Amino acid sequence: MKPTSTRNLTNKVSSNPNSMFTHLSPWSWVVSQTWARVMSLGVGVVSLWVVLCSGLPSTVLAQGASAQGKYPQKNIRMVVPFPAGGGPDTVGRLIAQLLSTKWGQTITVENVAGASGQIGTQAVVRAAADGYTLLFSPPTPITIAEFFSPKPAYDAATDLAPAALIGRNPAIIVLNSQVKANTLQEFFALAKKDPDKYFYGTPGLGHAFHLTTELILAKVGLEMTNVPYQGSSPAVMGLLAGNTHMLVQSVESVKEHIKSGRLKPVATLEPQRLEAFPEVPTLAEIGIGNLGIMNWYGAFFPTKTPVDVVALWEKELLALTRDPTFQTRMKAMSFDPVAYPAQEFVRMMAVERTQWAGVIKSAKISTQK
Repeated sequence: MKPTSTRNLTNKVSSNPNSMFTHLSPWSWVVSQTWARVMSLGVGVVSLWVVLCSGLPSTVLAQGASAQGKYPQKNIRMVVPFPAGGGPDTVGRLIAQLLSTKWGQTITVENVAGASGQIGTQAVVRAAADGYTLLFSPPTPITIAEFFSPKPAYDAATDLAPAALIGRNPAIIVLNSQVKANTLQEFFALAKKDPDKYFYGTPGLGHAFHLTTELILAKVGLEMTNVPYQGSSPAVMGLLAGNTHMLVQSVESVKEHIKSGRLKPVATLEPQRLEAFPEVPTLAEIGIGNLGIMNWYGAFFPTKTPVDVVALWEKELLALTRDPTFQTRMKAMSFDPVAYPAQEFVRMMAVERTQWAGVIKSAKISTQK
């Protein structure tokens, strides 16, 4: 059933002031009305009703069950498939805090890292589709992982139900402060002279920042060695330690190190200059061009999760972007409090999958993990 038709049916049901079932989802209302009719016909018919219900699709029964009581009725588990301290963890915890307060139920953030986000994503795919386990993730395990070998043990397009895109993380290119270059062009000139001396770090093989870096290098005709880490925080630490020399990373992960002088910002991947660092040029300004890449965060459920639960999350996440507290705290951490509803998010991810496939092919990125 399409979300639009579900909402229309819900509106029709709720418009009846004499219905005692106006708080239920469409399927719950139908089941409840039929059950009331069956009860009036006697015990024998009730037995037949039970038998017939046993043949209903599990998704229909789940939808009815989810609406029998107010959701949520117990604690919720939010899985972030990357280590603590990175962008998805930071935004996920903010969302969990605000919705926990609103709903009066705890939303626990659990970091299940590994394999560029695939381990945590697979854990959610395999979880009970009861609305009490969700994934909060950036693009890597959703729109990129499928192009690498071995392929994930899940199909993100069919095994996950997106609730909404909520938040994006502007990206910046930074250098270790000891590198004898003050611009990205100067650094590339050094790397071209001695490519075996300079390395770039990434939050993991196949991560969006890995592909983005390779795309940039391909545009300038340069090859460098990738040093993959297990998440953004370790990648930043590797750069600070001098184990790598360049890093594409989210602004929030490196801004304090930029302010302290330990890292040098040389370009932003955004189409406009950053409010936090207005002196840093865009890639377009230095002749590389706008890449048109968005580092987003999204909420996903196992695909058979009751549609009314997913719809509730969509509604609440979209509402957060109009919440002054959420807006202020997101901007203070250099995040963009943008949101896309589920249908628009699905369309965007379809385009993005095509885009990443083209990037991998054109930049000749190895897909062997």
